[in-house]
Amino acid sequence: MCPVDLPDEYQESLSSKKATYKQYAQAIPGAFAIDKGDKAPCRLACPGGLNVQGYVNMVKVGKYKEALEIIMEDLPLPGVLGRICPHGCEDACRRCDVDQPVAIRDLKRLAADKFDCREVELECAPAREEKVAIIGSGPAGLSCAYHLARKGFLSTIYESLPEAGGMLRVGIPAHRLPREILDQEIEVITNLGVEIKTNTALGKDVAVDDLLSNGYKAVYLALGAHRGIELGIPGEKSNGVRQGVDFLREVNLSGKADVGQKVAIIGGGNVAIDVARAAVRLGAGEVSIIYRRTRTEMPAWEEEIQAAENEGTQITYLSAPQEVLTRDGKVVGLRCIRMELSEPDSSGRKRPIPIPGSEYDIEIDQLIPAIGQRPDLSAIEDVTGMTFSRWGTTEVDSVTFATEREGVFAGGDLQTGPWVAIGAIGAGKEAAESILRYIEGRDMAEGREPIVYDDPWYRPVPEDEPKMARAKMAELPIEKRQGNFDEVELGLEEAAGQTEAARCLNCGYCCECYQCVDACLAEAIDHSQQAEILELDVGSVVLCPGSEPYDPSHLENVYHYKSCPNVVTSLEFERLLSASGPTMGHLKRPSDEAEPKKIAWLQCVGSRDNNQCGNGYC
Repeated sequence: MCPVDLPDEYQESLSSKKATYKQYAQAIPGAFAIDKGDKAPCRLACPGGLNVQGYVNMVKVGKYKEALEIIMEDLPLPGVLGRICPHGCEDACRRCDVDQPVAIRDLKRLAADKFDCREVELECAPAREEKVAIIGSGPAGLSCAYHLARKGFLSTIYESLPEAGGMLRVGIPAHRLPREILDQEIEVITNLGVEIKTNTALGKDVAVDDLLSNGYKAVYLALGAHRGIELGIPGEKSNGVRQGVDFLREVNLSGKADVGQKVAIIGGGNVAIDVARAAVRLGAGEVSIIYRRTRTEMPAWEEEIQAAENEGTQITYLSAPQEVLTRDGKVVGLRCIRMELSEPDSSGRKRPIPIPGSEYDIEIDQLIPAIGQRPDLSAIEDVTGMTFSRWGTTEVDSVTFATEREGVFAGGDLQTGPWVAIGAIGAGKEAAESILRYIEGRDMAEGREPIVYDDPWYRPVPEDEPKMARAKMAELPIEKRQGNFDEVELGLEEAAGQTEAARCLNCGYCCECYQCVDACLAEAIDHSQQAEILELDVGSVVLCPGSEPYDPSHLENVYHYKSCPNVVTSLEFERLLSASGPTMGHLKRPSDEAEPKKIAWLQCVGSRDNNQCGNGYC
């Protein structure tokens, strides 16, 4: 669910750890789809298509419930994503042109911290009889179930683990994602009527064919990527070598795992960082990460790398393992070789190559590879119509997420390989739309297409925009992190969060917060309207485009427009009568706000006056 140090053959399709969501989406076919009508750059950069500007503006004025309503219109799990999303939208934030991007992810978390998302009223279509089966309760499966429920389709999620959440549960330690937050937000989905059956594995307890023949109208496969990739070096099967994803799974489910006194971790992604920080908390004496490239190419987030170093992890760059050294079948050391970077390959990254004669040994008693993950396809390899890529992922239609097996859809890490939670959530949302259309017998691709990034239409940044410091949340002191998995990042204070939200430039013009819809008593605002071109067969056309309002100020000696506040133009009078006007439609005199007794009208001022404009008629 986080950036990982993938093998070079997979990384050929990705530019680097610095790749934006745009580059990821272009590299992985069918990563997600998005409404091309979205304009703000921050929204275009979000795989979930989230209305970022809308909820940021609600946080700015302390309307946290309204902020969550905007967020949860597009996706579930706001408090989860407010903690672990890689916030690619901040890369696109045009505040970068002034100083630093708005802390968009932290503001999402602030909204979720200030209002219980379980109390948000979610509009759902009437319940239908058709049922859908979902395999996997990770972010893709949860998102698909959430959006299906809102469309009226209830689903059953089958999860092989003893608890729901998929990689959110077993791949991310509690110091980054507290379990009570994950549990509360899964509860939002089950409160919609979604059933989650844990300890139920595909292949062992249920089968795709059986589900389809037992009344389920569609099956959505969201198995995740839970199988670690091996190093392929001698001694890797020795006692004391364990895959990083297996180590994290045990820690996250039980709160403990065996750790050595000298632990070496291979890899440079967030999984490697999570393993290191967990090992430190569990009492390991020395924890080191060995990475074959430099810090610049390291796919882990910079803030996570810094946190690991602050907590005591040592990182060795430009080094790679060659052999696990053992004694009596147990790990006692690791032989490594120094690396150097060659010219960039097709992925844009410099390929590491070994330096002959630079081998060296280090003493360790535990080795944890964390170089990447793959989906476990053993349960679906024999499903009729399923096809797979050379990366060990499921092939789907790039728009609809449909597999070649009718009624079977797939998404998340099973389809993209290990990626980010927000991408899996976006895929689940799109799959829900496809399943709805499939069940109703409609064209699943009509009006949809893979993500396309054109130049967005946005408000220019003012040249005199003042610089403002970006808000930074408090963290748990280093000395209080030992021996526990208490949350490290403590969230923004309310005042600081509102000040941070005010840094938003509103570059998308209307933020689509829909507050105007709620405020309009006449229900005259419809944000769903789309521009359309009509061709009408008519006999004549009358043009009434209006004109510039007439300013009677130069007629002061005649009408006293400037000196008497109760002399108003017809346009100003119409504004006084408007429900959204300064007196909310209640007609009052501007001079004293009293109701007028008598009103006199002077017609055609400025258009018919022989003395002032030379017109005897208008």
